[in-house]
Amino acid sequence: MTPVTGPGAQVMWGLLVLLLIGWLVGSWLNRRRSKEIAVWLQAGLTQLGGQTNWRWVRGMSSGAQIAVQGVGRPFRRLELGYFLLTRELPLLWGIELLRGKRDLLMLRGDLREPPALEAEIVPAHSDLHRKLVAQTGAAALQWHDGPAGLVFGIRGESAEAAIQRFGPFLERYGPHIRRLSLRRRQPHLVFFMDLTDLKAQPATTLLAALRRAID
Repeated sequence: MTPVTGPGAQVMWGLLVLLLIGWLVGSWLNRRRSKEIAVWLQAGLTQLGGQTNWRWVRGMSSGAQIAVQGVGRPFRRLELGYFLLTRELPLLWGIELLRGKRDLLMLRGDLREPPALEAEIVPAHSDLHRKLVAQTGAAALQWHDGPAGLVFGIRGESAEAAIQRFGPFLERYGPHIRRLSLRRRQPHLVFFMDLTDLKAQPATTLLAALRRAID
């Protein structure tokens, strides 16, 4: 067999080496970040009561999903998860950053009683906001401006009461919020926020503030 030589082969091997190095470094970065987030999040989950069951998503470097059994009020059932950017592939990671994606925290739960207030809180210029505004009939929400570039649609409560209820939480965590949905159908709560710089604030504070807002 004739060995592959020449400038083209050198370029190919150089690219392969760079891809391998990028994958190794990115995988190491994601595993380290995953461990940091897990420790940060577990510290906050202790205040909710119950037992946590952790499961890695396609390995530690991608994220984790957590089910909380026997969780305290106002929850009846609670699931959380965090999902990391694709740092193993630098080109894809760069594209994700350019598109505004960040490491994401997800929380989904049922309350012990369906909430009287239904609310959608999203960034004002997001595709999701445009989709929700387009809803008509019984699904339509009354929309109002909120802090940190957010808007909130409500049903079942006055705007003043909703602002008083969610205001402190939005003022503190608004720049990170991607969606906060409170509704009468299950799951009653769906919450997404990015994890950029969020670890500077304790998870205990975040979860306590969220409980006050929805309880």
